Amino acid sequence: MMNFICVIPAREGSTRFPGKLIEDLWGEPVVFHVICSCAKSYAQKVFLATDSEKIKEKIESSILRSKKLSQYQKNKISIRIVKERSIKTGTDRVAHLIRILEEEGEKVPEIVVNVQGDEPLISPEIINKVAKALADDTQASISTYGFLSKDLHEFRNPNRVKIVVSQNGDAIYFSRSPIPYGAKNFIIHTGIYAFRKDKLLKFSSLPQSKNEALEKLEQLRAIDNGMKIKVLVGKKKLFPVDTEKDLKFLRNLKKFKR
Repeated sequence: MMNFICVIPAREGSTRFPGKLIEDLWGEPVVFHVICSCAKSYAQKVFLATDSEKIKEKIESSILRSKKLSQYQKNKISIRIVKERSIKTGTDRVAHLIRILEEEGEKVPEIVVNVQGDEPLISPEIINKVAKALADDTQASISTYGFLSKDLHEFRNPNRVKIVVSQNGDAIYFSRSPIPYGAKNFIIHTGIYAFRKDKLLKFSSLPQSKNEALEKLEQLRAIDNGMKIKVLVGKKKLFPVDTEKDLKFLRNLKKFKR
C-alpha cells in the first residue's frame, strides 16, 4: 500500500469569496466534504492546515457529529493552526506544516498530497490515483489531475485553468487562457497536487517565476524551475467553489441529482 498523507490548506480570507470554505453545502461546510474524501482515501493521516480558529471550531464540530465517517477515519484527521507572514499560497501553508511536523519529530512520508479545500467533488479514488501516479513515476516531482471537457464556457472561463500535456503525460503549460488552440477536447486542471516531500520544500523556497506572476498560477513556478509534473487525465468532472455563483450551482446540482 502507498504511504502518503493529505494536507488541506484552508485560508479564511479568500480574495474572491471570503469564508467560502465554511459556507453550507449539502448540510455541511464546503471544506468538510474535502476532508471526508481525504479520510476515506488510503492516506495515513489527514491534516487541515488553517489560519482560522473559526474554521477549526466549525470543522471540529462537523467531524464530531458526522455519521459519514467511521471512528477510524475520524482518527486520521488533525486540524492545525498554521500562521506565518511568509505564507502567501496554499502550497506555502502545506510546506510550513510539513516543517512543523518534522520539528515535532513526526515521520512524514515521501509523498504529500495537497488537496484544495474548495474542491467538494474530489473523490477518494482520485486522491489515491494521483498519489499512485507520483509513486509510479520516479522522475516526477509532482502529480496532479485534470479532466477532459468539451464545454466552451469552461474553456473560456479564466477561473478554469487549462493544461497542455505532452505525449508522455507530463504538463507542458498551465493557463487561464483557452489553450491549446484548435482543441476539441481540452483538459481542465483541478485543485490537487501530490508532491515528493523534498520537492515540496524546495518549491516553497523558490522565488515567484515570471510565468507564475503573469498567469497567477503557482504550478508554473515548478515548470519554470525544471520540475516534472505528471498529469492524470480522467473523465470525472470536478467543480471548485471560486465564487458565490459556483456555490449556488453546486447546491442546485445536488438537488438535481436527487
